[in-house]
Amino acid sequence: MEMTRSSADGQQDIAEKHKEVRDWLEKIYCDDAIPQYEINERTLEILLELKCKNEERESEAQILIKDYQEKTEEYHAEGERLSRILQTVGLSTSNLSQSGNVSLRSLAKSALTLGIKDASVSSFYQAVTKLSTDSLDVEEERMHDQKTISQLFERTKATLIKVETLKRTLEQVEEEAKAIPPEMDKKIRQSGFLQNKAKEYSKQMHQLKVDLEKNGVNPSIYHQSLVKLAEDLGNLQKKIAPLKSKLDSYHNLPPNISLARVKIEETRRELATVEAELSKSIDLMHL
Repeated sequence: MEMTRSSADGQQDIAEKHKEVRDWLEKIYCDDAIPQYEINERTLEILLELKCKNEERESEAQILIKDYQEKTEEYHAEGERLSRILQTVGLSTSNLSQSGNVSLRSLAKSALTLGIKDASVSSFYQAVTKLSTDSLDVEEERMHDQKTISQLFERTKATLIKVETLKRTLEQVEEEAKAIPPEMDKKIRQSGFLQNKAKEYSKQMHQLKVDLEKNGVNPSIYHQSLVKLAEDLGNLQKKIAPLKSKLDSYHNLPPNISLARVKIEETRRELATVEAELSKSIDLMHL
């Protein structure tokens, strides 16, 4: 029931809008044929909106027409008044020479162009002064706009240079990016190869250590042991050097043979001990 009532109200609203639009179109086209249009809510809303705008424009036009008519009547009355004054002093337009009529028309055109109410000298001065001021303002604005345009031109030029630089950089990056995948693939293959080799060498080292342990190889021949023996050998050689120097100093002993023999014997024993240790170290290194 409610839906039926709502539908009926909608149809009545469309009918009222259609009648309003139809009356407006008949008024616009008069005896001419009215163009066909679809009768639906959207079309009627558009036509009603056009009707409102048309009526607003028509009202504004009527106001302007009325204003122009009033001004025409005022100008006509003013013209008749000026004609009567000129006729009174014997200066009617019919009595003026051709150059006088030309000057009068030029004066009237100038007054209309400057937008002054009368042709008095003071009005012309005021209008010309205002025109000069406006001209100076326009020139100042023109110079300001010219400066702004120059600045914008310079900025645009700099921006274009940056854009070209960025384009070249982008092209270079794209070229480099094209070369990266093959290089990356090559490095990935090399990395895989090296990792496999490292695993292989690690297995071989482990196996060699196992084999050495099975064969009963003395750990003293390992690299770490040999490095330690080399260090010990260097230290012993450093100790021998001062002993040899001390022994050489005994060559100049005093005539007391007994004391000299005792000292020499002690030095020889120390030297023998050091040489024995040195020989032992060398033998271990050869093993």
